[in-house]
Amino acid sequence: VVGRQGLIQRRPVPVVPAQDPHRTPARQGAVLEVRYDDELDALPGGGAVWRLGWDNRLRPALDQALAAYDFADRGQTVSISGTALHRGRHALVVAARSPEDPDQALVWLATENPGALPGLARKLPHYGRYSYLGFQGDEPVNVLKGQWPVVDSPLSVTVVQADGVEIDARRVRLAPRRPLVAPPQPFSAERMRGDIAFLADPAMVGRGLGSAALERAADHIAEAFRTAGLQPLDGPSGDYLQSWTTRVPGLPGEVRLTNVLGVIPGADPDRSGQSVVVGAHYDHLGRGWPDVHAGDEGRVHPGADDNASGVAVLLELARVLVRGPRPGRSIVFAAFSAEEAGRLGSRHYLKAARAYPPDRIMAMVNLDTVGRLGERPLLVLGTGSAREWGHIFRGAGHVAGVRLKNVADDFGASDQRSFLDAGVAAVQLFSGPHPDYHRPTDTLDKIDAQGLVRVAAVLKEVVEYLASRPEPLTRTDTQMGGVRNTQGRRVALGTVPDFTYAGEGVRLAGVAAGSPAQRAGLKAGDVIKAIDGHGISGLRDLSDRLRDLSPGDEVSIRFLREAESHTVRTRVVAR
Repeated sequence: VVGRQGLIQRRPVPVVPAQDPHRTPARQGAVLEVRYDDELDALPGGGAVWRLGWDNRLRPALDQALAAYDFADRGQTVSISGTALHRGRHALVVAARSPEDPDQALVWLATENPGALPGLARKLPHYGRYSYLGFQGDEPVNVLKGQWPVVDSPLSVTVVQADGVEIDARRVRLAPRRPLVAPPQPFSAERMRGDIAFLADPAMVGRGLGSAALERAADHIAEAFRTAGLQPLDGPSGDYLQSWTTRVPGLPGEVRLTNVLGVIPGADPDRSGQSVVVGAHYDHLGRGWPDVHAGDEGRVHPGADDNASGVAVLLELARVLVRGPRPGRSIVFAAFSAEEAGRLGSRHYLKAARAYPPDRIMAMVNLDTVGRLGERPLLVLGTGSAREWGHIFRGAGHVAGVRLKNVADDFGASDQRSFLDAGVAAVQLFSGPHPDYHRPTDTLDKIDAQGLVRVAAVLKEVVEYLASRPEPLTRTDTQMGGVRNTQGRRVALGTVPDFTYAGEGVRLAGVAAGSPAQRAGLKAGDVIKAIDGHGISGLRDLSDRLRDLSPGDEVSIRFLREAESHTVRTRVVAR
């Protein structure tokens, strides 16, 4: 099994724990000769050795083989390249060369879920190039894979500083390679930045719900659709604006809401009524409603990243795809209103859909907060909603030359949630969290315009594939709960979560300056495990616990740092 280590070898030797409660007699003389760890004083010679089970006496040899890699076994949790796999939730496959014989492979396979074993036996032959794998559930669903870096190679060179200190190769960043023949780039960073500049201009007063500025934003998007050549959703004689009135809790009277909808009609008559939806919300918080932080009341919230950036990529993709060949099934471009007030726009779209009903939507891709990519991988949230998402985005990332991180869970309360609730496979593209979320400091100058080009390149590959794919996607999520909306929460801790973390607890990508988390000494890489004695298994638990607190409450936070447990106390502040 695993690529550079060359671990598919003839007649591997499985070694199982002698104390395994499920122990069965070994089948001597069969296809494989099973050995027990209490029979061995050293590694068997010959082919690959598979250490099966979490507890096995061959552990020291495996630890020695993995010493050069980013690997740590902490008992209930194994950390691989910064991602945690939990003993009770995940299946694990790790491989390396034997420290005694570089031609021999050592493989560790462990799971406490017997239901995952048939699926592992079926899937592992297809993962031959990977050095480590992680799976979850009975299916099982792949949640982690990768290759170890090359070590101890005659082609490797050790780089040292002037003072003789060896440089950690993991911190070395080489300049990106340029292709010999670079294809023309169809996306314009300047055009996307211009759209953000319009939407996030202080004169737009934060595009608050019910405001004249939000109506101007809708008109701007509709004009961009018309200029690009998109059809209105209801046909050539229709209107790009889907408007209705409703009561919105917290606002007086009835409020007029508007979705802006355009379509590239499909060319295949057999797929009439089928669609791929690309969405982004264009509303924001105005002067803070409905999610204002303490001290920000009355200040304009520009919403450059959240979510003028998503709208800019949506418009740019429409401009590019409308010039290409007609897709097999229709592509609907939807700029939703009132996402910040509980996804009212996307929910209304699904209820009012006639030409492209929800049961004929192939998939939905949501763009929300994609404007600060920088050197980080582009996050794809909710890939657990369909079996094929991981493969689709990995392929798109390779073609576009963009690093991606597939995240099975849907952490957001953004518009993809409305589609998931309607039975549609849906994901969110996300450039990552930052302390300016829902703050007046979410401004144009912090947008990574070249990062928007990379997001658009990935999106184009995915949407074109979905528009032509013959078969529907296979829904796999049954209880994809995500994180509840933070509206109604009265306090802030100042933690910035790492959405790529798959282990127990909440790993931090950073903390906000001057926040309770920073004053308590928390920093990036820490994993919050409990608050006031209540276990924190994930972001949902953390959100629920903070929801129960009031400004000024003192909390005790237990966290892990480099596998060591620490406890600090701090006082939460008003949001």
